[in-house]
Amino acid sequence: MGTMVRLAAVQPRWRAEDYASAERFADRVLDLASRAIAGAPGPALVAFPELWALPLLTTAGGVSDRLDDGLWAAARALFRQRGVRWTALALRRRWRWSDAAYADLALGAYAMWTDAFARAARATGATLVAGSGFFPTVAFEAARGLHVVDPRVHNLALLFAPSGAVVARSPKLFLTQGLERRVGLARGRLEDLPVVDTPVGRVAVAVCLDGWYHHVIERFDGLGAQVLVQPSANAASWARPWPPDPAIDEGQAWLGRGLRAGLVGRAHLRYGVNPMLVGSLPPLVLEGRSTVVVRRQRPVPAPDGGAWKAEHGVLGIAAGPTDEDVVAVDVPHPDEVA
Repeated sequence: MGTMVRLAAVQPRWRAEDYASAERFADRVLDLASRAIAGAPGPALVAFPELWALPLLTTAGGVSDRLDDGLWAAARALFRQRGVRWTALALRRRWRWSDAAYADLALGAYAMWTDAFARAARATGATLVAGSGFFPTVAFEAARGLHVVDPRVHNLALLFAPSGAVVARSPKLFLTQGLERRVGLARGRLEDLPVVDTPVGRVAVAVCLDGWYHHVIERFDGLGAQVLVQPSANAASWARPWPPDPAIDEGQAWLGRGLRAGLVGRAHLRYGVNPMLVGSLPPLVLEGRSTVVVRRQRPVPAPDGGAWKAEHGVLGIAAGPTDEDVVAVDVPHPDEVA
């Protein structure tokens, strides 16, 4: 048998206490990553979901205790403490007010995010997709240290090598009509989305809605990507009628028309990993079933009764849409599959 690799989708429950401090967050990341690689037969990729790093902005701002009352409560606390500072920063730097607010919090939050995942990558020896958060472009330079080089804020995902180094940043292109359009995010550009060589193959990241757009998948396939990771956070009941087609429910849409369907017939893309965030930090209540899927050369109909199996292109799926889970699948390295 050739080289086997572990592909794992982490489905964590959003909990306010995990953002109480940098140490609590780092311990939580390491625990989840360690669970995901347990018993892995070879190189591993562990993917965390969209929005996983977002509450770190409240940790950096010293109001994470307000997360017990939800994201909006924490945001109001930040505004009361820092609103005047944000206004002065926006005027001084000629930035948008919302960009100034993010920039004021970004350095501390970014350091917590990257430190936690660098530690987990080194400890587990895995390639990690660190989920996403709302961040401007933050960079390190010897003379200036960590600083904001572009204040425009993206829903940004990071990819870590087993060494703990950040090897790719993937900004989200397509923003949702709700939260993302209201909180001052900028759209990424298709040409900025990277494909990276890793021990589990050539990996690309499409944040949530981007993975539904086939021209995004086409770009990755054309660049030779073999594994597509789609960090997601779905703010809708898994059982509600799907708004574009009420004949099916939300779960049937994700599983029948999402990443699994996007991989059909691709030239290079073979595997898809879709980690989803579950739980509640008001106003967001999130549900989803994380999956690991495999390319099929032709469309395969959805199974009767929802019993998804490898023959349908689903190698692994979370037990339910509201509980914490880790979906881990061992597969042949994509370089060794005809």
